[in-house]
Amino acid sequence: MGILLIRELNVDGCGDFADVLVQTDQPVTPEQMKELHHELTRLNNEQECPDTDDVVEEAVKNTLGETARCIGHTISSETIDCKSVLL
Repeated sequence: MGILLIRELNVDGCGDFADVLVQTDQPVTPEQMKELHHELTRLNNEQECPDTDDVVEEAVKNTLGETARCIGHTISSETIDCKSVLL
């Protein structure tokens, strides 16, 4: 099992970013990561007002299938040091 963090930068034009966490049942291969990146870009460009969560959910479904699912999201203007939030 693994966790991917997908971050969309400058989601509001003011520098804020949106993070979506994706849980995978199997390790993601470099080829799958490349496919996911291309699918995220394609979907983001095709939609007039793309919503980060919807784009990520559809891209994950289209590239990773049932082996992955979105498990959380957040929009923030601050970077959190992951080391400080690990237990």
